[in-house]
Amino acid sequence: MTRLLHLQLLPLLAGAPNFSLYLLEALPRDQFDIYVASAPGGDFVDVVKECGYHYIPLKFMERPISIKDTLALAELYSLIKRYHFDIVHTNSSKPGFLGRLAASFCHTPLILHTEHATSFQMDQPVWQQNLYMRLEKWANRLCDYVVFVNNTDRIKCLDLGLVSPSKALTINNAIPYEKVEQLEKIAQERKLVSDKKDFVIGSIIRFSPAKNVINLISAACQVCKKEAKLKFIILGKGEYLRLCRQIVHSYNLDERIVLPGFDINIEKWLALFDAFILYSRWESRPFSCIEAMYSGLPVIVSDIPSLREMITDECGWIVPLDNQPALIQCLIEVAHQPEIAFEKGVIANKRIKEISDYDTMVKGYLELYQRVM
Repeated sequence: MTRLLHLQLLPLLAGAPNFSLYLLEALPRDQFDIYVASAPGGDFVDVVKECGYHYIPLKFMERPISIKDTLALAELYSLIKRYHFDIVHTNSSKPGFLGRLAASFCHTPLILHTEHATSFQMDQPVWQQNLYMRLEKWANRLCDYVVFVNNTDRIKCLDLGLVSPSKALTINNAIPYEKVEQLEKIAQERKLVSDKKDFVIGSIIRFSPAKNVINLISAACQVCKKEAKLKFIILGKGEYLRLCRQIVHSYNLDERIVLPGFDINIEKWLALFDAFILYSRWESRPFSCIEAMYSGLPVIVSDIPSLREMITDECGWIVPLDNQPALIQCLIEVAHQPEIAFEKGVIANKRIKEISDYDTMVKGYLELYQRVM
């Protein structure tokens, strides 16, 4: 039996951790002995244990860069050496770097990294971008394959010389068919109501700098002061949730901009939305957009390469990043055009079926895993 380790950073039911859950559930349990490691605590850990996987808490694994990273590396080295994994599959930037380094020290037969979003971004200081690119290039040399979840990031890393063409490939994110069926039912039941009292724009995000939530909430507040028809429901948790609630309260808009926190049952919320928004600073291939499109929602996104690869003008709206007047104008136009929003949602449902397929994702990773079986 092949012993497989999936390495994650956050113990939350968010993008990269959800990817592990979606992929692992399709693996033959008689062929794979599955281990999952992450920072301790959180809903992700509970689900991992419910699935019957071996869970290993990483007490030194944290998001901020610190002296603890040396302890995290030692912890990973000890873990990988102890269990003699056949495959180490790393995810996210910090576990991706430290995990590949530790696995290479232990001569793991197959080291695989999924790049959910590059660690270097355009809004970082130049010195930081250069440092992260050097670290990424070094880590890529230590593994057998680097899987990108969109073509944009793969081409960018190839152009920058950060990864060998023989190691780089794209496998698009996808969600399990059981989840697709639930979302398709929402899409089929969605009806156009032109005289609907409220037009609801929703989102499911982590309240963090990457998701640009302060700008999003600020724009929503300004729009709601102008447009009585608009309502926002934004689910999720994170370090900026409390601040965002304070901003909404300062505008006296608590009933128009609802921030209920995290809810694992997203289907009931998607059914309430008339449009979906993701105004992020950077993204990879977000599951939240995939889910929204399957449920028949048009998508409003920031104008960044990875989202342009996914969203077209036919199925949504692409808004310049850090341009609040443009965002506000777009939100107003969407609310005043429910018929167009509905039509774009129908097209979004068709498009996601063309660019995201669960069997294709699982097959792609299985083919890589089977090279050591």
